[in-house]
Amino acid sequence: MENQFKAPREKKVLVVDDNMANSFALAAMTERLGFQVKQAGSGREAINDVCQEEYDIILMDHLMPEMNGIEAIKQILFVSKGKKRPVIIGVSATVDQAVKDEFLQAGADDVLEKPVRMQKLEELVQSLGVNSEETDSEEIDEDEEIVEIAVDEILDSVSGLNYPKGIEFMAGSVENYMKVLMVSVKNISENYHAIELAYENKRMDNVALYFHSLKGIFLNIGAESLAELSRQLEMAAKAEEFENVMDRIPDFVKQVQEFDEKLSDACDDYQQKIYAVHATEQISTDDFAGKLAELRAHIEDFEYIEITDLLEQMLPCVSGKQEEYLKKINEAIQNFEYDMAMELLDDLQQEL
Repeated sequence: MENQFKAPREKKVLVVDDNMANSFALAAMTERLGFQVKQAGSGREAINDVCQEEYDIILMDHLMPEMNGIEAIKQILFVSKGKKRPVIIGVSATVDQAVKDEFLQAGADDVLEKPVRMQKLEELVQSLGVNSEETDSEEIDEDEEIVEIAVDEILDSVSGLNYPKGIEFMAGSVENYMKVLMVSVKNISENYHAIELAYENKRMDNVALYFHSLKGIFLNIGAESLAELSRQLEMAAKAEEFENVMDRIPDFVKQVQEFDEKLSDACDDYQQKIYAVHATEQISTDDFAGKLAELRAHIEDFEYIEITDLLEQMLPCVSGKQEEYLKKINEAIQNFEYDMAMELLDDLQQEL
């Protein structure tokens, strides 16, 4: 779908989700629509962000640890009194009448169901009256076309991944879809390890949340059968059918682990192909210093998408210590260790 609606760059969106894969998917969509996007990993972090600056739209996840999206919306509206009221859109993998009523009663303007489709998001934003102005649609560059040819070969190896559907969720952007996959690898691992630990300790109190998180990730990337398995176990855990859940966990974890390993290998293969595309490019000392300054600004603002885009441009053009440092920075960013990334950047700049 070609986007007819584009928001001006100064319009700001806050994406709130404890799951970074889900958060990144929504952030990539809203950025593609032309918004400036910031991500918050919890309800409390979102409240703090709203106290610091005004947002035009807030996309709020439903189920999160410590503070769920419903309570976060109430607090955000409280601290927003006397300021411009943001448009608030609830986001949930389950949108029945009860969930919708919860969001609306808390003060949300509407609710979207995961996995969010870009067209639905675009239409809803328009219907809620966020001021916008049209801009020229972004063209897919030659690099993305090259990668799009190779991505079929790369992702065919990941059994159970309906990647055409995942790319469709990202409005046809192969680049953004691959970035979602790279974030998903770590999130999937974190959740299935948490489920393993709960199984070993026979503690089922929080296990439904891990199944819920995995369900959201799998839905976003097009891993439909694993999403359905996660949903079934989430429902069983919520119903306190713990014996059933315990019986099914070993096979479930094995399937998820095998999927995650194949996905990790595919993402590594993709990254190597990206580097190969840019391998012959050169970068001057002045340009490199300028890009490092730009990288610093993005890290300071926790702008994951901009950081990864910039590192993707820079890495193929350097070698030696510069390449070594940038790879370590990239690894830190993939683990969302922004302080570590900044320390590495400081060390790199001292080496220049």
